[in-house]
Amino acid sequence: MEALKPRAEQIVDEAIKLLSEGGIVALTTKNLAGAVGISEPALYRYFKGKIDILVAILDRLSSNMERLFEQSMNREDSVLEQIHSVYERVFHSFAKQPALASVVFSEEMFRHDPRLSERVSRIMDTVEGHMLSLLRSKKGRAECRRDIPAEDLARVIMGSLRFLVTRWRLSGYAFDLEKEGMALWKSLRLMISTSSR
Repeated sequence: MEALKPRAEQIVDEAIKLLSEGGIVALTTKNLAGAVGISEPALYRYFKGKIDILVAILDRLSSNMERLFEQSMNREDSVLEQIHSVYERVFHSFAKQPALASVVFSEEMFRHDPRLSERVSRIMDTVEGHMLSLLRSKKGRAECRRDIPAEDLARVIMGSLRFLVTRWRLSGYAFDLEKEGMALWKSLRLMISTSSR
């Protein structure tokens, strides 16, 4: 993935804000140009069209998720501590940038274009792959329940995170996401850990 120029990065930032505030209908070239402070034709110097802007948003999200897992996966820590770290970082990231949560969990707005749906699928596969890698590792098999398939554990872990973030977003960010997220992880840890049974 090629690095974007500073102005293109600004366009992506503003596009995320527009999507967060008004959904896909708010992301028009007129609105985006106004938010960035440039003319509509100037947008086309950086992106061929709206789909290319959405591709750039998804590419940024993909890079962010890769970085998040790299920072969280520490071979010295237990698998449960590594998953805890992923949860902590994801909730902190969304609490700092609520607009990002609106885009990350709005796959439905991307499903009508093959390039976009492919990127969303790739992000989901990447996250699931990292989670499965942890759960299937030697440490993961020792620390996490083996009477439930690793695929199902990964889906419960990822689905619970998604549910809480979506609830937070739909509530208008009415509760402390990081605090609720860590309470959720505490319960999930009890459910998936071998030592709690």
